[in-house]
Amino acid sequence: MKYQVLLLLKATPKWQALSKAYREKTFTDVVYPLFQSFSATLNIQVFSSEAFHATISDVLNIETDNIQAYYQFLQDLKGSRIISEEYFEIHDIIVGIENGFRKFNEEARLNKALVLN
Repeated sequence: MKYQVLLLLKATPKWQALSKAYREKTFTDVVYPLFQSFSATLNIQVFSSEAFHATISDVLNIETDNIQAYYQFLQDLKGSRIISEEYFEIHDIIVGIENGFRKFNEEARLNKALVLN
């Protein structure tokens, strides 16, 4: 089963007050190595949305078929200084299952249950 996770982040004023050089170094030293450590199980893309949304500054688009790996990634992200030093806040998490409605309907047909979708 493939999962799609949208991790909606908000850059804090504390992050914005840092120099661009320090912010880049933080990504190089903290964020990218974390992403790399999960590259075998998670496909992670980073999107900037600050010019398009008043609250959400960044979106992590995470695709995986290993929800446990995602869970471990999120715990590691929360423990990293990007979150623990209050540079970013996790605003929301949206999880979807690829073709979930089809799987639901197939299972319902097999069990001769009511199909809702």
